[in-house]
Amino acid sequence: MSVIQTIRDKYIGLVIGAIIVALIGFLVMDAMQSNVRSIFGGDQTLLAEVNGQRIDYKKYEALRGRYEENMKSRSKDGSLSDAERSQVNEQVWNDIINETVMQGEIEALGIDLTDKELQDMETGQFPDPMIRQNFTDPNTGIFDAARVSQYISSLGQDKTGEARKQWREFEEGLIKNRKSTKYTELITKGIYFPKFLVEEMVKQRSSVASVNYVQLPYTLISDSSVKISDEEIKAYMQKRERIFKTQDDNARIEYVAFDIKPSTEDTAASLGVLNGLRAAFDSTKDNEDFVAKNSEENIREFYFNESNLEVPVPADVVNSAIGAVSGPFYYNGSYKMVKVLDKKSMPDSVKASHILVAVTKDRTEAQAEAIADSLMAQVQGGMDLAMLASTRSDDQGSAKKGGDLGYFPQGAMVAEFNDVCFNGKTGDLKKVKTQFGFHIIRVTDQKDFKPSVKIAPVTKALVAGNATIQAAFAKANEFVSTAKDAKGFDESSKKFGKDKRNVPNINKTMSVIPGLGSAREVSRWAFEAKIGDVSPVFNLDDKCIVAKLMDRQEKGVLPSVESIRPQIEGMLIQEKKGQMLIKQYGSKASLEEIAMAAAQTVKTADTVILAGGGNSEIAYEAKVLGAAFNKANLNKKSAGIPGDQGVYFIFVKSQTPGTVNAADPGMMMERMQMEAGARSMAQNMLSYVLKKRAVINDNRSNFY
Repeated sequence: MSVIQTIRDKYIGLVIGAIIVALIGFLVMDAMQSNVRSIFGGDQTLLAEVNGQRIDYKKYEALRGRYEENMKSRSKDGSLSDAERSQVNEQVWNDIINETVMQGEIEALGIDLTDKELQDMETGQFPDPMIRQNFTDPNTGIFDAARVSQYISSLGQDKTGEARKQWREFEEGLIKNRKSTKYTELITKGIYFPKFLVEEMVKQRSSVASVNYVQLPYTLISDSSVKISDEEIKAYMQKRERIFKTQDDNARIEYVAFDIKPSTEDTAASLGVLNGLRAAFDSTKDNEDFVAKNSEENIREFYFNESNLEVPVPADVVNSAIGAVSGPFYYNGSYKMVKVLDKKSMPDSVKASHILVAVTKDRTEAQAEAIADSLMAQVQGGMDLAMLASTRSDDQGSAKKGGDLGYFPQGAMVAEFNDVCFNGKTGDLKKVKTQFGFHIIRVTDQKDFKPSVKIAPVTKALVAGNATIQAAFAKANEFVSTAKDAKGFDESSKKFGKDKRNVPNINKTMSVIPGLGSAREVSRWAFEAKIGDVSPVFNLDDKCIVAKLMDRQEKGVLPSVESIRPQIEGMLIQEKKGQMLIKQYGSKASLEEIAMAAAQTVKTADTVILAGGGNSEIAYEAKVLGAAFNKANLNKKSAGIPGDQGVYFIFVKSQTPGTVNAADPGMMMERMQMEAGARSMAQNMLSYVLKKRAVINDNRSNFY
């Protein structure tokens, strides 16, 4: 007991300290293990978080795949360039963000759709447009709600469950769209223009002033005589923080380029290939097989005339005999030979109208063709194609014009559509299938018939060979070996005689960089390197580059003076010039004195409208318009007014206030037009505003 008591008396502090240390150690170890789990076993498919809502990588990929396939189906060769692929990526990202932020707003406001509302959308008096489109009787063109009910009832007989799944997805789309419409209408229908504001706008359009004025253009002072300091740029940004704060993490680089240009040896190699094929091309009977095996370009079902045949002297080819071979010759980056396969007189352009019945997720090819056959029969029976197109065509752009596509040249449409229009004759009515669905086409006019030829092309692109590429790469590597840091980069640029090029606003996920093309590795490096670092050699499509990281900024901060100067400096120079011109000429007693001193002329504008507009050069100078209707300026020379095009001094001769007749029935129409314009603007801005307010954690750079 005495031992225990001794421990209690003498070592209790030590024991308590040991326990505390053990507890802290346990907590630290747990935290470290948690971090390790987070790093090595975290959320591997978290693409982004939007207002706390998880965006899964797989969802993004699935949608991106669908978008890419859709764009490929619309391209002539079924492929996408790097720029087009980048465009798809951004479109998918924006669509997912917009949908997520909108859904969050809908849930927060408790916007819902009842079963009765959904029933009305499907079988009610005013069905949803998608329902109407898919359940309109192809023979009569009339929507039949009973067909919807019959289809829904038949889903119970679907043993595979596939039809029920498709219908459920279709309904979910209807519900989502209707909720979004409700949210949008909560905002747009709350927009109201009060009577006094409408009257004021009407008054401004009828308020007229008469003025004399002198314009002193900013070019009277040279840019080089005006200096803008870093502090002035900072002050300008700080007053306008909301405008200039960065919207995303971004980086700025400088780079030097070592161009990869085909050498004389590369030219000889490309030309030599075609020279070696010339005799065989002359004698072959199977032109399609020969072109398929030896050419980088395919035979097109297309007749060319002198205006669109891509050869150095089109007339020589058009006037040559069938079977004649021209070339090799250099044209548009390739060496080329062409053989004339056929000749005929073809229209240079065609005018046509059409009805498109699209194949969609909710309409099979067989269903689309049945609808197209029904529409074809109706037109053949005398029904107006324009009327049917306006109500039944899925091409909404031409439907508004009764299906009229106007005049278009060869190649403007997909091949099947092109063949009907250019190989047929005026008045033809044809049904044709394309990648978009089924078309009912009427050729309404063909004009400017010209001699045309169908050709077999054999092309070999003039590209840099391996030796040329390696030479450029070696030169770039030599540059890197002497440019170890920022100072070395600048010195080596002078030594190698290379101009440094600046690229601002590179973001983390940028795959196509202005001036560089496809350069994902460059943007990735820009966010891994330190400021002042020099990059390794990047081998791009037509050049090798070496970059220096100049600057990098996080989202929500003001940009550096160096990066923003090109954008702001011009505005500040103009502002300073305005002050200098006002100081130099403002003390003159009259417009005539100002004009004489500045070698300008006094001009007159007798119909200056407060709301703007007209032919006068001051018609869109807002500050000048305001001064023209300021009663303090009546019958006197104004102070200098800095405008967009220069500094103005005005003398107001008369002011006639506008009038308004509150009883005029047109006032109601005026208000309706103002409200419609404001609602349209609000609807267009809605997704932008919601996205700007959202808290977005973007992890795309971890995946791409």
